[in-house]
Amino acid sequence: MLDTTILARFQCAGCGECCRWSGSVLLEDDDIRAMAEHLGLSEQDFIRDHTRLAPNRQQLALLDQEDGSCAFLAGNRCSVYEARPRQCRSFPYDWYVPQGCPALDRLLSSGE
Repeated sequence: MLDTTILARFQCAGCGECCRWSGSVLLEDDDIRAMAEHLGLSEQDFIRDHTRLAPNRQQLALLDQEDGSCAFLAGNRCSVYEARPRQCRSFPYDWYVPQGCPALDRLLSSGE
């Protein structure tokens, strides 16, 4: 967990780098419901068209684009931002990676 003083100063730069990381965006039931509604789809249609079985084989994950980025990344922006999954909303407050977020990396390297 990051130091609370760093978290208090963190401001997302909107660069989309976190949406390009390898790995899985794991979905919870509420995520599926919200994203389906946002896209005007039934939950079943959303699951069929936008998810895959996660590597943990216990839940669903969002599909990726060919380059490994999130299927909902359009340029540097999330095309479903208002309904993005909890995992995405909670970065970097509940989880983070040691490097790869330019805004967070600057805070960590400067010791601010």
